[in-house]
Amino acid sequence: MEDNGKLFTTRMRKATRKIHNISDALVNAKFALSLRDEEVWGGGLFIFYHVFGFLEDAKARLNMADFDKLFVNKVLYRKKAFEDDLTHYLGENWRSIPKAMALENYIEHLQELERSNPRLLMAYVYHLYLGLLSGGQILAKKRKMFGDENAKTEIYTDKVTDFSGTDIGQLKKDFRQAMNEIADKMTEEEKDAFIEESNQVFVMNNLIVNSVGGQNKVLYNMLYKFSAVVLIVAGVVTAYKMYK
Repeated sequence: MEDNGKLFTTRMRKATRKIHNISDALVNAKFALSLRDEEVWGGGLFIFYHVFGFLEDAKARLNMADFDKLFVNKVLYRKKAFEDDLTHYLGENWRSIPKAMALENYIEHLQELERSNPRLLMAYVYHLYLGLLSGGQILAKKRKMFGDENAKTEIYTDKVTDFSGTDIGQLKKDFRQAMNEIADKMTEEEKDAFIEESNQVFVMNNLIVNSVGGQNKVLYNMLYKFSAVVLIVAGVVTAYKMYK
């Protein structure tokens, strides 16, 4: 807890609010029209797989107590779930898909942090996993509501957003508590650096989200279907007037 009684996670949330709001708007603009398109959804999973996968692999490489502490429950490990979903949406050869430059730059940045200041990687763990437990759940519910226009007969349950049997509210509470306990041991300079990197998390996320393509195709399909309906209605109205 901070000297003024404010939790560090609260301080972080306020400090990142502006860029976080931009991220939320970008994700909604990018994926809201694409909830029914498996290829676009798979593209989103692809970019974040590499980030989540890096962080989980870094945990094993670093063997750092505070880094380990953030993984408050084994259900947070999502790498295998990402891989299962990517195989479903993008096919068996999804690993051969080239990474966008924005994603390459993101991974290089994480690698540099691991070499120079690995504690700052915890900013990525905190915001990304909390995002999966929050906004990720909302997107998953919307997908179930609207369904997939390219879906097979059987219903597929996304694994990366599936936390069945887990009290997500309690998990987020435990996650924030772990972050605050870690922050209690930081100097003020370390806290400032952590918050600065937290803003960078959202900047990097925005860049890779913006690299995902395909939503234009979804929008085109929607407009095409809408135009077809308009033409049919217009034809019916014209015929009615002619034979009235």
